[in-house]
Amino acid sequence: MKKKLLFSLIISFIVTMLIACSQTSNSTDTSQSSGSESEGGSTEISQNTEPVEIRFGGGYATEETLWLLDIAGEDLAPNKGKSYTLNISQFRANADRLNAYQAGQLDAGSLGQGASMLAHAQGIDLKVVTVMSKDTPDVGFNTSFMALEESEIESIEDLKGKTIGISDFRAPADLWTRSALRSAGLDPDKDVKFAITPIPAMTEAVKSKRIDVGMFPQPFFAEAEASGEFKTIFTSKTGIPLDEDFLVIFFDPTFITENENAVRDFLADYKAVVDYYVENGEEARQMIIDAGKVQADPAIYLSMEDNNRSVYLDIEGWEAVQEIMVNDGWLDAPFELNELLDTSLLPAQ
Repeated sequence: MKKKLLFSLIISFIVTMLIACSQTSNSTDTSQSSGSESEGGSTEISQNTEPVEIRFGGGYATEETLWLLDIAGEDLAPNKGKSYTLNISQFRANADRLNAYQAGQLDAGSLGQGASMLAHAQGIDLKVVTVMSKDTPDVGFNTSFMALEESEIESIEDLKGKTIGISDFRAPADLWTRSALRSAGLDPDKDVKFAITPIPAMTEAVKSKRIDVGMFPQPFFAEAEASGEFKTIFTSKTGIPLDEDFLVIFFDPTFITENENAVRDFLADYKAVVDYYVENGEEARQMIIDAGKVQADPAIYLSMEDNNRSVYLDIEGWEAVQEIMVNDGWLDAPFELNELLDTSLLPAQ
């Protein structure tokens, strides 16, 4: 009798456990089903998705629109902090940024137009997705090369035997200078010397006479001109009188593939920031000063003439600059620019 009772209790326990397990399984299935009702996945999963960090390598000049994006609030950059975040590091020159990029320390960055073509030709895998600043004849500011007002240098011809400060070799500054020298009948490889000089140190380098002429982008040009101590000898357009996307933004193609929505959102915010900057220059630059992005005299910086700004690449300009680089021996041969340029991620014009 006792054995029958014990057997009955065991059977009852097993049945109870089987029912409990079945209920648990059904509950789990129901939860999973309700979480995937919408095509885009569950709301809970979407809310818990972390924004993608974009490690960006920038520079020290002419990057106002990037700095403005970095400090912009939700009203101006609604996607920032949601689908992506910006982590900006500053580098002295193109070569430093590319070294960091190749070492896997950056996902994106700013780069000179010519430097991006050279990088591609050398096998560095990158995609140029937009322009940060243009250098356009008779539209906006053109980068100036300045000497001391007291110097005897009055024209490009007077630069024979002199030292010219540029930000980097194989960069826009290098191309502009060589083209300007040739336009005056000088040989850039024989008639002058070049000194690689960081942009923030250019003013002091000219004043101390370590170099005779230096490259002055904004806001360094505005401050130098306001001081009355400098004069312009030539500009970026002296030897290359065409529209250049001289400073561009590039991304790692693998990063784009893995984070396409984040890159599109970044570019949508960037376009909004550029549009705002073009329409509200002084107010935008005041925001940049207030955020400590620029250490400049507000009276000079706020009213300075700025470069031509856009987000859309000028393909004809790229073809012309590439031809110059081939003729100068910087590139062995032209290549298909769509291998380097990707305009598909920008908002429609």
